[in-house]
Amino acid sequence: MLLAAVATLTAAQAQHIESFWHGLYGVAGYDFSTNINKTAFSDKATFHGFYAVGGWQIRKESGIGLGVEFLKDPSGAFTQLPVFIEVRSHYLRSRISPFTSVFVGYSFPLGSSSGGDNAIKIDAGGVTWGCEVGARYAINRNMAVNAYVGYQGIHLHRVNRWVDGELGIGRPLLLQNLKAGVAFSYYIKH
Repeated sequence: MLLAAVATLTAAQAQHIESFWHGLYGVAGYDFSTNINKTAFSDKATFHGFYAVGGWQIRKESGIGLGVEFLKDPSGAFTQLPVFIEVRSHYLRSRISPFTSVFVGYSFPLGSSSGGDNAIKIDAGGVTWGCEVGARYAINRNMAVNAYVGYQGIHLHRVNRWVDGELGIGRPLLLQNLKAGVAFSYYIKH
């Protein structure tokens, strides 16, 4: 009985299942990121990110999409909404495939701020860019699960700071974030 179960599982794993590689695709997921650079004010920003991308898989190796992400900073100071264009590439025609993604866009502030006499608030958003590398596991031809690590840079044009309740001069801020996440992909054959 156990031998039959192992043989069935091995046969199921040996089937050639890959995601559709030409047509519409969608990706939705969660990532956690934290800045790894030292800023002028020693800011420490951590983000819980929820994102969605919709695009066109041109061929197996490449697709292009438009995405949006909600980056929530628990302190409220750096919460923002990046909108971006991505280029996504898969490298194998198999159930498990490595992938990369590069993206560039603009990050919009959402008007939130940290509290207290030393509050921080994004006054003007800025350019965002980054890359991710990971693996995709095809559940079937239409659905897959992804896991990845990556980098995201965000250059905010002006961040206002209050010092002892007084508004200081707004300054630019560069956040260089290390991120890790999981996502679900859906493919529609064209």
